[in-house]
Amino acid sequence: MKRSILILNIFTAGGGDYALGKKIKDIARSTQSEGALITVNAKTRYINIQGKEVLNPGKKLNYDDPVVIVTPHSLLSPDVLSTVLADLFYQLEIITCNTIILIDEMDVTRDAASSDRDYKAALLSLCFENIIVQSLGFTKKSLGYLPMPEQEVINIQKSAKQEIIKLLDSYNLSLPVNCSLYLAYLSSDTVTTCAQIFIINSLIEDSGLPNNSAYVLVCREKGSIERLLKNLKESLSGSIYNDLFSECHYSTMKDENIFQCHGFSRGTGKKKVHIVITQTIPGTTFKNLTSISKTGMMSGDQSLSDYLSLKKRLPYYDKQTWKDPLIKGLKVRARELGGEELLNKFKSMVAGRKAFTGSLSFKLLAPDDVPTLSLKNSLHAFNNEIYARKADGKIREILMRYL
Repeated sequence: MKRSILILNIFTAGGGDYALGKKIKDIARSTQSEGALITVNAKTRYINIQGKEVLNPGKKLNYDDPVVIVTPHSLLSPDVLSTVLADLFYQLEIITCNTIILIDEMDVTRDAASSDRDYKAALLSLCFENIIVQSLGFTKKSLGYLPMPEQEVINIQKSAKQEIIKLLDSYNLSLPVNCSLYLAYLSSDTVTTCAQIFIINSLIEDSGLPNNSAYVLVCREKGSIERLLKNLKESLSGSIYNDLFSECHYSTMKDENIFQCHGFSRGTGKKKVHIVITQTIPGTTFKNLTSISKTGMMSGDQSLSDYLSLKKRLPYYDKQTWKDPLIKGLKVRARELGGEELLNKFKSMVAGRKAFTGSLSFKLLAPDDVPTLSLKNSLHAFNNEIYARKADGKIREILMRYL
């Protein structure tokens, strides 16, 4: 008889932590084991046992020597995690538990007392025999990313365009002909810098394409729309980049789904550009837009993983300060595969603040900085390698080893 699997899903604000827990739950379910997902509030440390989600309904839970998974574990310090686990075992009357698997979010910055060794040392007091500490991400020792389910990817790619056409039709709008869509999800406090990098660099990269360009910018931070609109107008009016467009129109969409136009900037180029800024888009719509987009900018783990799943390549990235290790790992591999040329290209796709100093890090392309054939080839190889680094199979292998 297989052992039960208990998933302890630590969460803070936002839905990314729970999305990670749900993906781990799906992997655990695929083993046909019984078990449950139990959420823990990282701030209050409340263990929501009553709200547990059973892996395979109909199978009785067996709490005798379960395999415990904690994800993402770095939201709790080693000592606090040990205390929370002791409380969980007490509430569920678990006497024996010799295997625990810690799975962290994609490569994050940790403080000096939260290394893998610190977590292992803190958990020894609970008499675990097997303590496995893993992290998602793209450093050499990391597992990779958790992809969307294959069938979901197929369904989205099959219906995305028609679903977007239906959505636009409900607003008496239509999908423009000969227009490339660019989608950004911005969640850091550097929305202006990230939006500028995304818009200007992608316009330069695609300057050889005759298509017009439509940019949809989703800004999660409250109150950021007006500030971003003002800053984009200033930066794109009369700048050295105004030969990238003939007209750049600006619109916003509020929560009540009302479009509001905010004028336009004139340029000396040939393309027409339209920038739409909103605070939120339903999850299904966002995935559909991602699927039909020419290029995207993502932030955090889940939108990055979904983009890789749907587009099979890396997006531009709005980097939070704690994601320095994630970007560092990708930079190392970019240099190994394509030298300084590919490294500089990747640097132009990332913007955000540096950890500890808080200084801005970004790279604006020059107006004539169009990718060479060798760069396109090395970038293609880089994207293929990163897309292939799927973590779901590796996590399932680890689980099966201890069930």
